[in-house]
Amino acid sequence: MDKVTIDRSNLFRKVIMTLLTILVIVYVVYVIGRASFTQIRTETAKQMTVYNSVSTTGYVIRDEKLITYSGSGVVSYLANDGDKVSKGEAIAQSFADNAAANADHELERVQAQIASLKQLQLSGDSITETPDVIDKNIDSYLSLINISLSDGNFEEAQKNIDSVVYNINERQLVTGKLSSLDEKISELEKKADELQKTAEKTKNNANIPAIATGYFVSSADGYEDLYTTKDLNRITTEDLEPSKIKPQKVKDNVIGKTIEGVYWYIACHVNAEEALKIENAGSLSVDIPQASTKKINVDLYSVNRKSKTDDAVIILRGSYMSPEMANIRNEEVAVIIDTYTGIYVPKKAVHDAVISRTVETSDGKEKKETETISGVYVRIGTELEFKQIVPLYSGDDFVICDVTPKSDQIYSDEVGVVQLYDEIVVEGANLYDGKIINRTN
Repeated sequence: MDKVTIDRSNLFRKVIMTLLTILVIVYVVYVIGRASFTQIRTETAKQMTVYNSVSTTGYVIRDEKLITYSGSGVVSYLANDGDKVSKGEAIAQSFADNAAANADHELERVQAQIASLKQLQLSGDSITETPDVIDKNIDSYLSLINISLSDGNFEEAQKNIDSVVYNINERQLVTGKLSSLDEKISELEKKADELQKTAEKTKNNANIPAIATGYFVSSADGYEDLYTTKDLNRITTEDLEPSKIKPQKVKDNVIGKTIEGVYWYIACHVNAEEALKIENAGSLSVDIPQASTKKINVDLYSVNRKSKTDDAVIILRGSYMSPEMANIRNEEVAVIIDTYTGIYVPKKAVHDAVISRTVETSDGKEKKETETISGVYVRIGTELEFKQIVPLYSGDDFVICDVTPKSDQIYSDEVGVVQLYDEIVVEGANLYDGKIINRTN
């Protein structure tokens, strides 16, 4: 019998080579499949508002009159910062010491508590709020207390504390745990009588009046006379240099001031290009975080410059008033030229595509024409669809797109337009209209 000799080493090499070939094929299929099905990432299209603005420093100019008091004792204010006061109206009182001034403040608070409890007593039978609603009110006021304390607004915190006490009394009436408020009112009235005696006993015979009609401010910063509204048209960029913006020493007898007039003004140093943008803006507003959490509407009062190519001082005029607005002077300001609200689209999601459409010629015939338009790929189930975008504003890495573009801005009715809540593809390879993608991606 013939013997067959098997070359085991050669067979082993063949098996290994076959396995390696299979592994390579599997890997290639995997890579192709991954590129086609799994390398797709989407983001939901959401609405966003952005601002085209000029950032600068704004110097606030107002007509201000200082209020002085040279008497003795402790000054206790009757008016709050930002309050509108009339000439001759008492804005402060003088007391012998701090204890007397504090007693007077406490008296006002207690009297307010008495008034609110008497009102609650009268409406006791007609209270419609349930304990659950009252509990929510209490939670809300407790949150406001924390906010006020963190902001250093102790007066506002005290008001919210009083509101918590009021709601607790209201709850006790509603639940029947308290049948009458007479006892609490009586206790507060006794306390008010004691505070009244303390305050009156040590009160100086001095009411301090406002010297002009306007907004009251309980402090002075030394800039009151640096620039006034008479200087608005002649303020130059040199006038706004830091070396020129220096306060005067405030005298010891100054206890506050009044801001006259309806308007205040902000002088801002801008370059020639920025000045031109602001001049051509349809409407203006400013973002001053130190004065308000909201945008403040302003008008362009004047543009001071030597020529169109030079830096300029823009003077903005506003009328919004608050305690914070009454106290600011030299602040970081964003002058908002335009506001755009639309669909936020990352620039990496924007692609160009050649789109065809059928149009009617002047002789009534139809013809096909094509054009390259910008758009995004949107995931619809397991398929990608190309949708046109109509940009309103372009940032560094995003565009804001019109939610409701006009019909003449839409290239073809056969191509959709991006809409809110579309699943926009922000990452993916080999994208095209009609591409089938993995359902689980």
